[in-house]
Amino acid sequence: MHRRQLLRATAGLGVPAVVGALSSRDGAARPTDPEEPSATTTGSPRPTATPTPTDAAATPTSGYEPLGSVAVEGATEAVTTPDGDTAFIAVLDGFAAVDLTEPADPTVLTEERDISPPGTTQVMEGVQDVKYDDGRLLVAGPANYGGDGFHGVALYDVSDPTRPERLRTYRTAFPIHNCDLAGGYAYLTGNNRDDNPLVVVDVGRDEPAEVARWSLFDHDDVWESVPLRLRSLHDVFVRDGFAYLAHWDAGTWILDVSEPANPSYVADVRERSPEELADLNGLAVAREGSEPPGNDHYAATDPDGSLLAVGKETWNSNFGKEGTTPGPDDPGGPSGIDLYDLADPTAPAHLATIDPPPTADPNVNGVWTTAHNFEIAAGHLYSSWYRGGVMVHDLSDPSNPERVRYFRRSSETSFWTAQLAAPGEAVVATSYADPSVPDAPARLYTFPDVARETPTPTDSPTAATTAPTGATASTGTTTEPTGSGTAPTPTGTGEGERSPTDAVETEGTTGGDGPGFGPAAALAGLGIGAWRLLGGVDTADEPGD
Repeated sequence: MHRRQLLRATAGLGVPAVVGALSSRDGAARPTDPEEPSATTTGSPRPTATPTPTDAAATPTSGYEPLGSVAVEGATEAVTTPDGDTAFIAVLDGFAAVDLTEPADPTVLTEERDISPPGTTQVMEGVQDVKYDDGRLLVAGPANYGGDGFHGVALYDVSDPTRPERLRTYRTAFPIHNCDLAGGYAYLTGNNRDDNPLVVVDVGRDEPAEVARWSLFDHDDVWESVPLRLRSLHDVFVRDGFAYLAHWDAGTWILDVSEPANPSYVADVRERSPEELADLNGLAVAREGSEPPGNDHYAATDPDGSLLAVGKETWNSNFGKEGTTPGPDDPGGPSGIDLYDLADPTAPAHLATIDPPPTADPNVNGVWTTAHNFEIAAGHLYSSWYRGGVMVHDLSDPSNPERVRYFRRSSETSFWTAQLAAPGEAVVATSYADPSVPDAPARLYTFPDVARETPTPTDSPTAATTAPTGATASTGTTTEPTGSGTAPTPTGTGEGERSPTDAVETEGTTGGDGPGFGPAAALAGLGIGAWRLLGGVDTADEPGD
């Protein structure tokens, strides 16, 4: 096990660890996210290549800079392997693999484009999502209606990322905006212009087959009265037998998929009742589907499933309004990421909201700084905000997330995702557009992660029962870490990356040096379990909104 694998294996526990005590371009080729539900019928709005406003809200940050970058035409979603050595990227007409072993010099290993499954002359188009699991890569497309290409998924063996081998494909009758892959099952967003179900496909067998569907209609037929636009299934995230469904204005839903062929309801988190949504019509539906509240775009948990993050993607629709700034009766604008305690999965409890970066123009054709995709890993939230940049928040106290890294270049980047590659070493983020140069290719950027202690492996042959240095497995007590040092300190420390001329911070994005750079480092990465033991929350509290 090399250093990156060791860090990945232990980063979720933190250092010192606790063991035993804590249960392309504008036009047709441009990706069309945000996939607001209207895209299933009319296409999605997209930002225009307008000059970056001179307002302070668009001032670039300083002190936290990329390590490197590489052009990857059409890049949208990215996922990384557990060892942090490789990133796989959706590239509209297929996928690419990027070598991350030298984070300052990411290199494209291979590109698999123009995917045409056996028995058809059609090719996959509009690929905006890929998912990795145990040496396999799931490629899904098209993301939206409107294409004539192959609709479905392709499964690849990518154990050798330089030589991807297609294993099998599965055709669908609907586009697939997002997907997940877990235990040989593909979980697909089945936006079929009807019940918009989660579709579960067994791709582990030689002949893949659908094994289950679940929709809001299965839970309560009152949802049949809600306009299609407001209940789109935008994304799905699966971990440890649970699926988390981002259902736009219908909220985020949790399913038990421990038996993939028999999904069952666990809980939901939403801000509108189906009756309220069903009463809307005309422009009210268009506004509800664009502006806050609602618009649950992506949901994911931390590695142990105790903390849920829900990102909401919104902007000012400006329907029936003049001017460019929302008024008191027009709440449109970017949204952030909500954090929920999942101590009781049936009753998620709201903890905090991470507000979006400020924008000089909140309109749909303005400067997007709303939440997009993210990852919770190693005690931190890694998030992308379109032209609002990339952020890293420490979640040692998830009721008070602390921003410890921030990069923003609104004139040059529009970020789709942010993922941890290797704890203490590198973060990756894809920028799918350069607003100032519409013909510029998309790029994968690498950034320095926050500094972390390097755990010291033991010589015990029973690795599964051995506690990392600094922890006692039998009692859960901790001692001072005895690791050999820390990872190299990233460019900029603490909140030094914040420009004095940057916009004033909004509530939910607090400052400070943060874990990894001072006495608080000992608690970094312990996760919500440790936070509860330290008195952070009464797990019997009623769930939040």
